[in-house]
Amino acid sequence: MSLTDWNWLLPRDNQDYAWDCAACSTAWALRTIGFAVSEQDVIAGLGPGRISPTYGLLDASGAGLVSYLGELGVQAENNGSASFDDVMAAAGYQPMVIGGRAWCHWVAVRMGSAAAAAPVTEQLLLMNPAPGYMGMEQVLYRHDFDDLGPFSAVWFTSW
Repeated sequence: MSLTDWNWLLPRDNQDYAWDCAACSTAWALRTIGFAVSEQDVIAGLGPGRISPTYGLLDASGAGLVSYLGELGVQAENNGSASFDDVMAAAGYQPMVIGGRAWCHWVAVRMGSAAAAAPVTEQLLLMNPAPGYMGMEQVLYRHDFDDLGPFSAVWFTSW
C-alpha cells in the first residue's frame, strides 16, 4: 500500500462522547478508504458486545475492531502489544488505529516519519479525536508512546 491508496489528509473529527474514541478513529479510518460511515454507525456496528458507554472499547487488543471491519469487507490485523517500531513501520502506508492502555484512548495514525522520509524525528502524525487529552495533540513521539502504552494497533490490509 502507499499514500495514494487512501486519503490520510482527511480532516480530523472530534469524538462525540468521552468513551467512543475507538469508534470515532475507526470511522475516520474507514472514510479515508471511501466508506461513508459515521461514528454512530461504528458504535452501532460494534454493538454492546464490543463497545460500551461505561468502558469504551471492550477488548484492548483491537480484536473487536478487526472483527467489525471484517463484517464490512475490510481485511485488518491487530497486534495487542505493538511497539513504537511496529507502528512506525506501518504508519502512512494504510489506515491504522492505535490505542494506549495507560492513555485509555484510541487514535488514528495518518503518517509516520519513516514513510515521510524523515526518520530522524521519530514521530507519528495522528488523527486524535480528543485533542489535548492527557496533553496530547496530533503528534506522538517515541517517549509519549512509551509513557502512554502499552499500545495495541489495528491496521487495514485490504479493502
